[in-house]
Amino acid sequence: MLKLDQLYFRSFLILFIITVLLTSTIGYIVLKNSETNSHKTMLLSMIYQFSILEDRQKSKDEAVKEIYEKTLVRVTIINPKGEVISESSRDIKGMDNHLNREEIQMAISNDVGFSVRYSKSVDKDYLYVAKKFPYGFIRMAYALDTIKAKFFDFWIKSIAFISLILLFAFWIALRINEKIALDLSAIKNSLDNLLNKKYESLPNTPKCCREFETISKQIDKVALKLQKRDSQKNKITKNLKLHTKKQADIISAISHEFKNPVAAIMGYAQSVREDADLNLEIRNRFLDKVIKNGEKISFMIDRLSMAVRLESDVFVPNLTTFKISSLLMEVKDTLLQKYKDREIILEIEDITIKADRSMFDNLLLNLVDNALKYSEDAVIIRVKDAKLEVIDKGIGISEENIKNITKRFFRVDNLSWDNSMGVGLYIVKYILKLHNITLAIDSNPLKGSKFWFTLKNLIK
Repeated sequence: MLKLDQLYFRSFLILFIITVLLTSTIGYIVLKNSETNSHKTMLLSMIYQFSILEDRQKSKDEAVKEIYEKTLVRVTIINPKGEVISESSRDIKGMDNHLNREEIQMAISNDVGFSVRYSKSVDKDYLYVAKKFPYGFIRMAYALDTIKAKFFDFWIKSIAFISLILLFAFWIALRINEKIALDLSAIKNSLDNLLNKKYESLPNTPKCCREFETISKQIDKVALKLQKRDSQKNKITKNLKLHTKKQADIISAISHEFKNPVAAIMGYAQSVREDADLNLEIRNRFLDKVIKNGEKISFMIDRLSMAVRLESDVFVPNLTTFKISSLLMEVKDTLLQKYKDREIILEIEDITIKADRSMFDNLLLNLVDNALKYSEDAVIIRVKDAKLEVIDKGIGISEENIKNITKRFFRVDNLSWDNSMGVGLYIVKYILKLHNITLAIDSNPLKGSKFWFTLKNLIK
């Protein structure tokens, strides 16, 4: 079986020979007809020029001979009876009557006549063109050997030009064949590497054909798939460890938050149970502590439940129209019951928005509670230019943690304050997302933070 390059070159050589032969044959026919028609037009034009020539200093015999000497065009003037009255190439004595000549007969019928034939008078093949006039016929002829000489010269040049183009195409084909050979070699090496399980030796980018590029990509995919299969066990083990660690972190966060209020409830309840004679005022104070810690646990359960349910996409905002100022006043009063020795400053423009009031209440409680928890100074709530800002002068957030702080269960490990479960800001971000709003955070470590979002889309 022939190799690809041998088959290619043999096919190209056969195609080259067939192309040259067909081009030569078709070109010969086309050019011959073209040259003949061109000379017909030329001779007819010369007849018209000769017919209107009015050079009275020269006889017709002198005129026709002058044309022949200058152009090699044979000129014959024939009267209506077919008798030659002037001839440029020979003496008119003894010349036959030309009335039955093919070109003369055609001129009689069509005013203009053509023919290609052998002339006994001058012993040559001629192209004849005759034109009928009132005084007879003017006939001009051009020797075919002159036409053929010009034709063959042009034909040879055309064949040479076509051959040069084909040779150039052949050279380009050689270059392409070299690239094909290189691509095939690269593909073979890649397949050998696959057989030897050398998955890292992937095929290079092909330099020739798109089909080879497709094959190369498929080999690449197979190599990557096999490589992934070999490392699959390690990845599964790694993912299991990561998942286990993540679950442990979540459980740790939840248990950490529940540990203190549960311990407080148990401590106060145990004190009340063990001391039957406990002062009534102290007993009531302990029971208040139990109730507050129970409420704290209930609040954390609600937040945790909401964080889990938010991801199930079951929440749809129930849009109502309300004043943002009244909602902020309620949020302030609620949080000051929890943080009795703190200050919340309201700097608000009273605007009316259309949103889910319950969701916004939850959102603002989490956002302001977060600011109060991680700062000691006053927290400012500002509504200005259709933008709501919660500003604190707390410990701030590092640039590295800003992008993660709104993720569910994310906690910053190196902070000294009491960490939450890491769901507050996640709830804030998700509620805003349900209202097609984005939470923005500006913060500098040790200088404070600003959490803000626009209300433009909600204003009514």
